[in-house]
Amino acid sequence: MALFADDAGQLSMTELENALNSCVDCGDKLHDQTDWSEPLIEYDSWLNRRLAIVLRGWGDVVERRGADPGSLQTLRDMEDLAEWACDTLHRRSRHLASSKNWCPALDEAGALVMQKKQSRTWGRRWRKALQDVAVRHRNLTTISPWDVFPRGKPADLRYADLLPVTRFADSLSFQRDVSISRWNVNDFKGFYERVSAIVSCNSGAGLIAKQL
Repeated sequence: MALFADDAGQLSMTELENALNSCVDCGDKLHDQTDWSEPLIEYDSWLNRRLAIVLRGWGDVVERRGADPGSLQTLRDMEDLAEWACDTLHRRSRHLASSKNWCPALDEAGALVMQKKQSRTWGRRWRKALQDVAVRHRNLTTISPWDVFPRGKPADLRYADLLPVTRFADSLSFQRDVSISRWNVNDFKGFYERVSAIVSCNSGAGLIAKQL
């Protein structure tokens, strides 16, 4: 996010939107061009067409704006931005699904359910729903909890109040670009307890990706 923000933290939304769409397009092409060494990985790539577009720089934007990271308004602003960015990525994935095809995992899921339902009417509804909302990729959006802190600096625990932005992501990574040398055991415990609580409340809980 910070790459598209000026020194005052104001974002160029048009440029950011274009970049997000480009990430989806490029990731989609990579799926078709990549040769996977493991058969199971190759099958998963075909079935789910997983992408992990990492949305970063939340703390950087807040810092540039001179906003209070503990303010409810600051959190709401970042949540609005996170929701918009994730919606933009999913909208692009739906666009590609409509012009190409959705990820095959959706067809497999529909086939299994229709075997149980044994209903032509339900089958028509399922296909109509796919046409309206199906995406071409799974696990599309990723956020690291560490990115709520301004990068390249000691982690200021006040910024942990921004952790709810992670609930908009399909998966979490734990890439860290901040120093935690000043933290004590209670700081670690409190941080991870908050992350765990958010993940548990999230409908996408369990989608954790470790990024090295």
